[in-house]
Amino acid sequence: IATTEALRARAARVAREVYLLPNGVDTQRFAPSPGGRRQGRPARVLYVGRFSPEKNLESVVAAAAVLTRWLPVRLVFVGAGPLQARLREQARMAGVDLEFPGVVPQERLRPCYADADAFVLASFTEGHPKVLLEAMAAGVPCVASDCEGNRSLVVEGETGLLFDPRRPDELADRLVRVLTDGALAESLRRGGRALVVARYDLGALVSAEIALLRRVATV
Repeated sequence: IATTEALRARAARVAREVYLLPNGVDTQRFAPSPGGRRQGRPARVLYVGRFSPEKNLESVVAAAAVLTRWLPVRLVFVGAGPLQARLREQARMAGVDLEFPGVVPQERLRPCYADADAFVLASFTEGHPKVLLEAMAAGVPCVASDCEGNRSLVVEGETGLLFDPRRPDELADRLVRVLTDGALAESLRRGGRALVVARYDLGALVSAEIALLRRVATV
Protein backbone atom coordinates (compact mmCIF):
# COMPACT_ATOMS: atom_id res chain seq x y z
CA ILE A 1 0.00 0.00 0.00
CA ALA A 2 1.40 3.36 -1.02
CA THR A 3 2.27 5.72 1.77
CA THR A 4 0.77 9.19 1.98
CA GLU A 5 4.12 10.71 1.02
CA ALA A 6 4.36 8.50 -2.06
CA LEU A 7 0.84 9.43 -3.18
CA ARG A 8 1.64 13.10 -2.74
CA ALA A 9 4.80 12.68 -4.80
CA ARG A 10 2.85 11.01 -7.62
CA ALA A 11 0.23 13.76 -7.60
CA ALA A 12 2.94 16.40 -7.74
CA ARG A 13 4.57 14.76 -10.76
CA VAL A 14 1.25 14.57 -12.65
CA ALA A 15 0.39 18.17 -11.74
CA ARG A 16 3.62 19.42 -13.30
CA GLU A 17 2.74 17.92 -16.71
CA VAL A 18 0.35 19.54 -19.21
CA TYR A 19 -1.16 17.54 -22.04
CA LEU A 20 -2.82 18.99 -25.14
CA LEU A 21 -5.37 16.83 -26.92
CA PRO A 22 -6.67 18.81 -29.92
CA ASN A 23 -9.88 18.35 -31.86
CA GLY A 24 -9.76 15.49 -34.32
CA VAL A 25 -11.82 14.28 -37.25
CA ASP A 26 -12.55 10.92 -38.82
CA THR A 27 -10.34 11.16 -41.90
CA GLN A 28 -12.07 8.13 -43.43
CA ARG A 29 -15.51 9.75 -43.23
CA PHE A 30 -14.23 13.18 -44.23
CA ALA A 31 -12.19 12.30 -47.28
CA PRO A 32 -11.80 13.86 -50.74
CA SER A 33 -14.32 12.90 -53.37
CA PRO A 34 -13.08 11.76 -56.79
CA GLY A 35 -13.11 14.27 -59.63
CA GLY A 36 -12.53 17.99 -59.67
CA ARG A 37 -14.73 21.02 -59.81
CA ARG A 38 -17.97 20.49 -61.70
CA GLN A 39 -18.25 22.58 -64.82
CA GLY A 40 -21.32 24.44 -66.04
CA ARG A 41 -22.59 25.53 -62.64
CA PRO A 42 -21.89 28.38 -60.22
CA ALA A 43 -18.90 27.90 -57.93
CA ARG A 44 -20.14 26.73 -54.52
CA VAL A 45 -18.64 28.41 -51.45
CA LEU A 46 -19.50 26.58 -48.24
CA TYR A 47 -19.80 27.64 -44.61
CA VAL A 48 -20.83 25.31 -41.77
CA GLY A 49 -21.72 26.59 -38.32
CA ARG A 50 -23.80 29.05 -36.36
CA PHE A 51 -25.21 32.23 -37.88
CA SER A 52 -24.13 34.64 -35.16
CA PRO A 53 -22.25 37.98 -35.14
CA GLU A 54 -18.80 36.61 -34.25
CA LYS A 55 -18.89 34.38 -37.36
CA ASN A 56 -18.80 37.49 -39.58
CA LEU A 57 -21.09 36.04 -42.24
CA GLU A 58 -22.22 39.45 -43.47
CA SER A 59 -18.67 39.93 -44.76
CA VAL A 60 -18.98 36.65 -46.66
CA VAL A 61 -22.14 37.90 -48.39
CA ALA A 62 -20.45 41.23 -49.15
CA ALA A 63 -17.45 39.41 -50.60
CA ALA A 64 -19.74 37.27 -52.76
CA ALA A 65 -21.33 40.43 -54.15
CA VAL A 66 -17.86 41.49 -55.31
CA LEU A 67 -16.98 38.00 -56.48
CA THR A 68 -19.95 37.82 -58.87
CA ARG A 69 -18.25 40.47 -61.03
CA TRP A 70 -15.77 37.77 -62.10
CA LEU A 71 -17.69 34.50 -61.96
CA PRO A 72 -21.07 33.05 -60.94
CA VAL A 73 -21.05 31.87 -57.34
CA ARG A 74 -23.47 30.32 -54.88
CA LEU A 75 -23.03 30.60 -51.12
CA VAL A 76 -24.14 27.58 -49.10
CA PHE A 77 -24.60 28.29 -45.38
CA VAL A 78 -25.20 25.07 -43.45
CA GLY A 79 -26.50 25.59 -39.92
CA ALA A 80 -28.83 27.98 -38.14
CA GLY A 81 -28.77 31.05 -35.92
CA PRO A 82 -30.24 34.45 -35.12
CA LEU A 83 -28.81 36.20 -38.21
CA GLN A 84 -30.41 33.97 -40.83
CA ALA A 85 -33.19 36.39 -41.79
CA ARG A 86 -30.76 39.32 -41.96
CA LEU A 87 -28.34 37.35 -44.12
CA ARG A 88 -31.12 36.27 -46.46
CA GLU A 89 -32.23 39.88 -46.91
CA GLN A 90 -28.67 41.13 -47.38
CA ALA A 91 -28.10 38.52 -50.09
CA ARG A 92 -31.36 39.43 -51.83
CA MET A 93 -30.48 43.12 -51.84
CA ALA A 94 -26.96 42.42 -53.16
CA GLY A 95 -28.08 39.94 -55.80
CA VAL A 96 -26.15 37.09 -54.18
CA ASP A 97 -27.27 33.48 -54.60
CA LEU A 98 -27.47 32.15 -51.03
CA GLU A 99 -28.72 28.69 -50.07
CA PHE A 100 -29.70 27.62 -46.54
CA PRO A 101 -29.85 23.79 -46.31
CA GLY A 102 -30.54 24.03 -42.56
CA VAL A 103 -28.85 22.09 -39.78
CA VAL A 104 -27.19 18.95 -41.14
CA PRO A 105 -26.18 16.14 -38.72
CA GLN A 106 -22.45 15.47 -38.74
CA GLU A 107 -22.88 11.99 -40.17
CA ARG A 108 -24.53 13.59 -43.23
CA LEU A 109 -22.09 16.47 -43.72
CA ARG A 110 -19.73 14.71 -46.11
CA PRO A 111 -21.87 15.40 -49.24
CA CYS A 112 -21.91 19.11 -48.33
CA TYR A 113 -18.12 19.21 -48.37
CA ALA A 114 -17.95 17.02 -51.47
CA ASP A 115 -20.13 19.48 -53.38
CA ALA A 116 -18.10 22.56 -52.35
CA ASP A 117 -15.48 24.32 -54.46
CA ALA A 118 -14.19 26.33 -51.50
CA PHE A 119 -14.78 26.54 -47.76
CA VAL A 120 -14.82 29.86 -45.92
CA LEU A 121 -14.49 30.62 -42.21
CA ALA A 122 -14.63 34.38 -41.67
CA SER A 123 -14.88 34.51 -37.87
CA PHE A 124 -13.44 37.36 -35.83
CA THR A 125 -12.25 34.77 -33.31
CA GLU A 126 -11.89 30.99 -33.20
CA GLY A 127 -10.51 28.41 -30.81
CA HIS A 128 -9.52 25.26 -32.70
CA PRO A 129 -12.24 25.09 -35.39
CA LYS A 130 -13.41 21.57 -36.08
CA VAL A 131 -15.26 22.58 -39.26
CA LEU A 132 -11.98 23.80 -40.71
CA LEU A 133 -10.43 20.41 -39.94
CA GLU A 134 -13.39 18.66 -41.59
CA ALA A 135 -13.13 20.79 -44.73
CA MET A 136 -9.38 20.21 -44.99
CA ALA A 137 -9.81 16.47 -44.46
CA ALA A 138 -12.45 16.45 -47.20
CA GLY A 139 -10.03 18.10 -49.60
CA VAL A 140 -11.87 21.42 -49.90
CA PRO A 141 -9.64 24.48 -50.47
CA CYS A 142 -10.02 26.69 -47.38
CA VAL A 143 -10.09 30.47 -47.03
CA ALA A 144 -10.05 31.60 -43.40
CA SER A 145 -9.86 34.81 -41.41
CA ASP A 146 -6.49 35.75 -39.98
CA CYS A 147 -7.24 35.06 -36.32
CA GLU A 148 -5.30 32.98 -33.81
CA GLY A 149 -7.40 29.82 -33.96
CA ASN A 150 -7.40 29.71 -37.75
CA ARG A 151 -3.67 30.47 -37.94
CA SER A 152 -3.02 27.34 -35.90
CA LEU A 153 -4.23 25.33 -38.91
CA VAL A 154 -3.77 27.53 -41.97
CA VAL A 155 -0.27 28.01 -43.30
CA GLU A 156 -0.64 30.71 -45.94
CA GLY A 157 -0.41 29.25 -49.42
CA GLU A 158 0.13 25.71 -48.14
CA THR A 159 -2.96 24.55 -46.25
CA GLY A 160 -5.22 27.51 -47.06
CA LEU A 161 -5.39 31.25 -47.60
CA LEU A 162 -5.86 33.92 -44.91
CA PHE A 163 -7.59 37.30 -45.05
CA ASP A 164 -8.39 40.25 -42.80
CA PRO A 165 -11.90 39.56 -41.42
CA ARG A 166 -12.73 43.28 -41.58
CA ARG A 167 -12.01 43.46 -45.30
CA PRO A 168 -14.55 41.67 -47.51
CA ASP A 169 -12.53 42.75 -50.54
CA GLU A 170 -9.60 40.62 -49.30
CA LEU A 171 -11.92 37.65 -48.89
CA ALA A 172 -13.24 38.18 -52.43
CA ASP A 173 -9.67 38.29 -53.74
CA ARG A 174 -8.72 35.03 -51.98
CA LEU A 175 -11.84 33.29 -53.26
CA VAL A 176 -11.20 34.43 -56.83
CA ARG A 177 -7.70 32.95 -56.60
CA VAL A 178 -8.95 29.61 -55.27
CA LEU A 179 -11.82 29.35 -57.74
CA THR A 180 -9.90 30.34 -60.87
CA ASP A 181 -6.43 28.90 -60.25
CA GLY A 182 -6.74 25.13 -60.53
CA ALA A 183 -3.13 24.49 -59.56
CA LEU A 184 -3.46 26.57 -56.39
CA ALA A 185 -6.73 24.89 -55.45
CA GLU A 186 -5.20 21.44 -55.90
CA SER A 187 -2.16 22.40 -53.83
CA LEU A 188 -4.35 23.64 -50.98
CA ARG A 189 -6.49 20.51 -51.14
CA ARG A 190 -3.44 18.30 -50.80
CA GLY A 191 -1.77 20.43 -48.14
CA GLY A 192 -4.87 20.70 -45.97
CA ARG A 193 -5.62 17.00 -46.18
CA ALA A 194 -2.02 16.05 -45.38
CA LEU A 195 -2.01 18.28 -42.29
CA VAL A 196 -5.17 16.74 -40.85
CA VAL A 197 -4.10 13.17 -41.55
CA ALA A 198 -0.71 13.78 -39.93
CA ARG A 199 -1.83 15.67 -36.82
CA TYR A 200 -5.59 15.51 -36.27
CA ASP A 201 -6.76 12.05 -37.28
CA LEU A 202 -9.39 11.05 -34.72
CA GLY A 203 -8.29 7.42 -34.49
CA ALA A 204 -4.70 8.39 -33.77
CA LEU A 205 -5.75 10.98 -31.18
CA VAL A 206 -8.01 8.50 -29.38
CA SER A 207 -5.14 6.01 -29.23
CA ALA A 208 -2.88 8.73 -27.83
CA GLU A 209 -5.48 9.62 -25.20
CA ILE A 210 -5.83 6.00 -24.10
CA ALA A 211 -2.05 5.70 -23.82
CA LEU A 212 -1.94 8.91 -21.77
CA LEU A 213 -4.64 7.69 -19.37
CA ARG A 214 -2.77 4.43 -18.87
CA ARG A 215 0.41 6.32 -18.19
CA VAL A 216 -1.26 8.59 -15.65
CA ALA A 217 -2.91 5.61 -13.96
CA THR A 218 0.48 3.98 -13.38
CA VAL A 219 2.22 7.10 -12.00
